[in-house]
Amino acid sequence: MAEKSEKQNLKNDYDIMIVGGGPAGISTWLHLHKYAPDLASRCVLIEKAKYPRDKLCGGGVGGWSEFVLKHLGVTIHSPSLFISDLEFRFGKEIYTLHHPNCFRMVRRIEFDNELAKNAINRGLDLHESELFLDIRRRKNFLVVKTDKREYPVKALIAADGALSTVRRKMKLPNKSHLAPTLEIFAHADSRYDSEFDAKKIMLDFTMMKEGLQGYIWHTPCIKNHKPFIGHGMVDLRFCPDKPKVNMKGIFIRELLSRNISIEPKLWASHPIRWFSNEDIISQPNILLVGDAAGVEPATGGGIHFALSYGEVAANAIINAFQINNFSFEDYKQRFQSHLAGKYIAKCTRLANQIYVQGLNPLEVAREVFTINTV
Repeated sequence: MAEKSEKQNLKNDYDIMIVGGGPAGISTWLHLHKYAPDLASRCVLIEKAKYPRDKLCGGGVGGWSEFVLKHLGVTIHSPSLFISDLEFRFGKEIYTLHHPNCFRMVRRIEFDNELAKNAINRGLDLHESELFLDIRRRKNFLVVKTDKREYPVKALIAADGALSTVRRKMKLPNKSHLAPTLEIFAHADSRYDSEFDAKKIMLDFTMMKEGLQGYIWHTPCIKNHKPFIGHGMVDLRFCPDKPKVNMKGIFIRELLSRNISIEPKLWASHPIRWFSNEDIISQPNILLVGDAAGVEPATGGGIHFALSYGEVAANAIINAFQINNFSFEDYKQRFQSHLAGKYIAKCTRLANQIYVQGLNPLEVAREVFTINTV
């Protein structure tokens, strides 16, 4: 009786809340709008920042991203650079994978803003500068507390990134699986950076010989209408018991080899979360999507996973309202049956071959970046 009274006393404008306005959160709403517009109209999305806001990311819109965007009727007009070559290095060995326009390089500050505008134009109720704080669980619903008010909702979608506050409040038994990254952007210098003129992405696995469980990347992009290169590195920590490497030292050496002397205090850093088959990614009334749930552990990409999580989550939400069952017990199975889940399973096997068995990474690079071999 008290529970019913509490729900009546709270302002009950919405049945669904999405926390986080990146590609995973916006994709969830866009898929809801496509498949069940009535449910989409009863959904609010809160974003702690205000658009346009930037995110640490290489900015590669690849994989099956273009197919998802086309399916949603979304056309991206943000400044882009199309990439047709992926160059992989391991010491003196070089392997190049050519596939026309396999990546569209964007800046997240522009891409995310345009994606959000697409959703707003279709009716998304977006609350910017609103911060998720906590959850109170009731028998048939959740009470979500933000820094603005409280919301009673039947479904909460956590799209708030690798360090998801919603995920932390769920108190899951999952291991962390967090991979640290470093990144800077610098003007493309043709004396040291061939990537922009060649329209290629370069992934260098050479530092695996020093214990790095990951790679260094150099990705071309357009920033302020000028040619730039994103320089970064990731240590995926697929084998957490192995010694950690000195990422800062490795990155300084790499930047100096390209005549870049940006001070470490100006570097960007944010972890990537990778998905493990043992992970729990839902609870009654709550779903994790995008980086809050995890991406693949071989290379840590990317935006196509965020967009795909949105489709899986939308279908799970629609089904929950149809049968009035918000346990979301089959959500993980739904994801693992999806193309994105199958691709993660493949990349997990490949990550084991690279980081556990010590296989030459160039021997599996083709498989990691070839979608139709899932």
